[in-house]
Amino acid sequence: MSAAYIPVSTHSPRDSEEDAASSLLEEKPVSHRRRWCSSVRWSMLATISLVVYSLGICWVTKLALLGSYRPQPSAPASSFPHPDEKEYVIAETGQHGDTWTHRLVHGRSSPEIDDAWYDLLKPFNTRVPAERYEATMNNRTSVRVADGSDNPDYYVTLTVYHELHCLMRFRWFLDPKYYANKTWEEQAADKAAMGHYRHCLWSLLESVLCNGDTSIRTFHWDPHMAAPKPDSPAERKCVNWDWLHNWTMDRSFLLQDRLLSHPTFGRLNENLMPVRVPH
Repeated sequence: MSAAYIPVSTHSPRDSEEDAASSLLEEKPVSHRRRWCSSVRWSMLATISLVVYSLGICWVTKLALLGSYRPQPSAPASSFPHPDEKEYVIAETGQHGDTWTHRLVHGRSSPEIDDAWYDLLKPFNTRVPAERYEATMNNRTSVRVADGSDNPDYYVTLTVYHELHCLMRFRWFLDPKYYANKTWEEQAADKAAMGHYRHCLWSLLESVLCNGDTSIRTFHWDPHMAAPKPDSPAERKCVNWDWLHNWTMDRSFLLQDRLLSHPTFGRLNENLMPVRVPH
């Protein structure tokens, strides 16, 4: 027999059929496993890619937010009383009529008006317990009261009373004849007085900017005017003034108590002058 006619397989046709069947049965499961493993690998790669992408988006977003977000500062611990201790009310301010604040500004200069202002300013000189002061003021010093105790209180003024003092001074400015026996021109020429007024104006400006009151003031149309006309009343969140004033009164003292003693000049009287002149 020529080599061209030698059979490819030396097995019988039956054997070949059995082998083929056996081969098909054996290869089919192997093919499924390979496809399943391949799918798992692609799924894992896709999941990892999605996680990495999401983390990247979160990181970029965080950086963007950190660039634009500034955390709100907490109230300074040195505030006395601390803001968390205060009582607040919702009040309608700017009301027309005979209110006590309206009388303090628009009332005719008189001993009665002056007494009302002095009552408002009575707790100007406030005592802070030494333990509280030293725990919150970060080594910033202040004058101490001379009450004879081993660890005397510190002498301070709450900013609100300094501002009230400035407002009272501006009321004096509006009536120089009554309060200083001066004309407008003489008052304007008093450099010391005008310097005090500018100091007060600056202090009030800083307080207005610091507090940034965002309560809404409305407008209305006047049939006789083209421009919108502003309204005075406004609903605002306010410190309960009666509570704060009484709280401070309980912790204040008068200069007449003579609780201030200069290290050189000695005890001071109600006019902040030495009771005795040092030798």
